[in-house]
Amino acid sequence: MNLRLAAHLASRSLSHHRTVVMATVLGVALGMAVVASILIVDYHSTQARIQPRLTEPPLIATDPLLFGAGKTPLNILRVSFEHGEPVQDDQKNRFPSQEGKVNEALSAESLPSRRGEEDYQAMRLAVRLASLLAFSVGAVIVFYTMRFSVSSRSREFCLLLCLGESRTNVVLSLLMETLVLGLFGTALGLMVAFPIAMLLMNAGISTTGRVPAAGFAIPWLELLAMGGLSVLIALLAVFGPARAIFKMKIIDVLQPRFLTSEIDESSLQIRGFSLLIPPLLAATYLAMRPFLLSWLSVVEFFLLESGFVLVLTVLGLWWMNPLLRGLILLFEKALQALLPLETLLAGRRMRLTSQKLVFTIAGVTLVFSLLTALHTITRSLKHEIQHWSEEALNPYTFFRKNEWSAINPELFNRILEAHKLYFFRLSDKVRGEFPFRLIAAADVNPYLLNQGKQPLLPGTVIASRTLAARFDLKPGDRVVIESDKAKYRFPVIDVTDMLGFYAEDGQYVDLKSYLLFSDGNPLFADNLEKSLGKFAVIRTKQEGGFPSRQALAELKPFYAMTKEGYALKRWQQAEIDRDFLIFDFILVMTIVLAAVGVTNNMMIQVYTRGREFSVLRTLGVSSAQTVRLLLVEGSIIGLVAALLAIMLGNAMGAISVSFLDRFTLFEYEFVYSIRDSLWITLLTVATCSIAAVYPALVANRISSAESLHYE
Repeated sequence: MNLRLAAHLASRSLSHHRTVVMATVLGVALGMAVVASILIVDYHSTQARIQPRLTEPPLIATDPLLFGAGKTPLNILRVSFEHGEPVQDDQKNRFPSQEGKVNEALSAESLPSRRGEEDYQAMRLAVRLASLLAFSVGAVIVFYTMRFSVSSRSREFCLLLCLGESRTNVVLSLLMETLVLGLFGTALGLMVAFPIAMLLMNAGISTTGRVPAAGFAIPWLELLAMGGLSVLIALLAVFGPARAIFKMKIIDVLQPRFLTSEIDESSLQIRGFSLLIPPLLAATYLAMRPFLLSWLSVVEFFLLESGFVLVLTVLGLWWMNPLLRGLILLFEKALQALLPLETLLAGRRMRLTSQKLVFTIAGVTLVFSLLTALHTITRSLKHEIQHWSEEALNPYTFFRKNEWSAINPELFNRILEAHKLYFFRLSDKVRGEFPFRLIAAADVNPYLLNQGKQPLLPGTVIASRTLAARFDLKPGDRVVIESDKAKYRFPVIDVTDMLGFYAEDGQYVDLKSYLLFSDGNPLFADNLEKSLGKFAVIRTKQEGGFPSRQALAELKPFYAMTKEGYALKRWQQAEIDRDFLIFDFILVMTIVLAAVGVTNNMMIQVYTRGREFSVLRTLGVSSAQTVRLLLVEGSIIGLVAALLAIMLGNAMGAISVSFLDRFTLFEYEFVYSIRDSLWITLLTVATCSIAAVYPALVANRISSAESLHYE
């Protein structure tokens, strides 16, 4: 073993293949930068201070201003729920899901829960997994480079062996090359991660949606561990090439080679019953899915379903070669009318070397399937926000009563009639584990009757969708409240967000969670009802309309406007967009990584196909046609990857949406979008086509005389 000679060979190889080396280092660095910056941001996100929700008893958090001198406090001892239909066992055991977690009773001694914590942890988990995917794509780039460097440099290695170099020393030189690439790429990624993390946190971006903690602390242990894994992955990439070098036969490699041979049409045929395994496995799972859904908890079912999709994906990649050749043939026929010569040459070449394209297409598929899945999830969440905003925010304008003014009922009603407004008086909101407020029955019942719904009576209650999901309430169930004087039963007449919301500061999930009672009930007569009218909301009787500025001006002597619903709707959607900017950052970086991977692949292909391009040039193929040839290859890679990514991404998106719908208090709904699928397809093809531009230009600079010269 000659370490000095091995180091010299490694140095010469790195300097000779500079473009491939730069692409490989960039791939490692980008993957490391993404995961390291996310780890830093996540560390600050978990350190963010959360304002305590409850400073008083957890069941009912009494307000000193509301229950002050001369007012009787709400002395509620216990709250329980009577369900109209028996709750199934699988609905009772959905821990740790919030939805369907049936609390049979809340007592005054009940400990406060961290409402909505699962929502934040689910987002945090998704961010970390997405960053890990970017790291994995960088690892795939290193693996691909080292795996196919042996096949592209096999003649070089055999010449070294003929000159007396040992196979061990050749492997050692490869090991040194990989170590340099891994160390340099990892170090560069860590250096870039610090300013990226600072920029993200300065923009208020976190992994949980909460504002990250101030300062700049570094989780050194996690970063060093991830850096060590990055270098280890690079070193493991040598294992396959090392085995190939020890098994390499010099006489087979150095004998004269033919550029290509005719493709046997039978090679495109699918043989073997083993190819039936994936569809049969999928059919079996679909038959068993209803039983698994009822037997397992939310988390267990999500893990099982995700694992099944992963297994199905691995089986698909295992049989990628015949599938890939078939898809290439289809795309070849589709593009033949547009670019006949380039498509013919690209299609035949790609079918001959389809085995080498599997890693590249798998990497691109991985990237854009993540893009599809995350886009599906964010679209679902934004749809939920949109739906809630349309009901609870957009139609309303929010007011607070002027304490110094007295209301003239006749004049006030005349203003409402003149401008065709609904006016709803609200009380203070009682906070805690059981949040609720009152609404004036005389105000709300005309609106409810106009909507074809039941009127809200003193003995009934309306639940918001979030609170109903938390306590598994539905119309017909009963809320039982026990005070120190009596027990009250309130039938739930509706589950809606169209009434009862008042815009104020607080955690999103808490603001959406409340029960709406009517005035006139003895339980609230001496306390909460006294604050009725302190807050108010108005909406027009005309569907889709908004109060005029004149109407707001006429109401100003009685009620001061605090917020406008349509402005709050825009702000809420902007906040959601800001919260998901961290996913956009990961996806942009991962798309760049995919482009680097495709460029790296095609650069290796260009260097190994020098003789082919030279022969084509001598046969009259122009430089422009050579460029178009490689662009067609990049486009076909993009089309195949896009097709697989749409299938895999939508499957993962549907599973994730189903999991989040049951695991969190939000209402998610999976909706397939043809338009989004087309945009992702175009983005995939554009990324792969642009990545092929530089290799195409390099191909035209290859010397024909040198390439056709036989060693």
